[in-house]
Amino acid sequence: MANIKQAALLKRSVEEWNEWRENNPNIIPDLEEANLRRADLHSANLEGANLMDANLRECSLERARLMKANLEGADLRGARLLKANLESADLRWADLEGASCIKVNFHKSKLNRTNFYEADLFKSNLSEAILAEANLANACLTNANFEKANFYNAKLYKAVILGTNFTGAYKLNHNQINTVKKLDKDTSLPDYLQVKIIGENKWICKEVANNFIQ
Repeated sequence: MANIKQAALLKRSVEEWNEWRENNPNIIPDLEEANLRRADLHSANLEGANLMDANLRECSLERARLMKANLEGADLRGARLLKANLESADLRWADLEGASCIKVNFHKSKLNRTNFYEADLFKSNLSEAILAEANLANACLTNANFEKANFYNAKLYKAVILGTNFTGAYKLNHNQINTVKKLDKDTSLPDYLQVKIIGENKWICKEVANNFIQ
């Protein structure tokens, strides 16, 4: 359960919260299962915080600092995370359905089984992230960076990948690419995959012989 005083302070004033964090750098905020639904947490310093199973639905988290935070199982449906920093954060089993994740930094984050259904990841950085069994169906991945990301059993059904960077990604296969809604010639795929565009919103993705990474 969340620390009641900490949760109350965060909901009352981000400015006071950030000042408290600055004055208490050795305290790890305990916001597990906290109800922060629709809270305005713009620019909040939540680095390293325990937000496991927290209710952050429809929260404003623009430019929030969430590096190395524990958001496992958190409810972030409809949240707004413009330019938030979630580098090396743990979002396993988190629900970001319909979330606005524009220009978010997910570098090296754990996104195993994270739900990004219909989320907007425009220009987000997911390089070296673990997306094993993540749901990216109907998501906007335009100009997103997935360099060296792990896509084991990830769902890309009807995702939009325009100018998306998958260079060096692994466990990504042709079947996943063939289920997306849109794909263009500016999308960069791993060396073991090749795409032939045969018409508007029509393409064939195949594995390159002897180069597919198991």
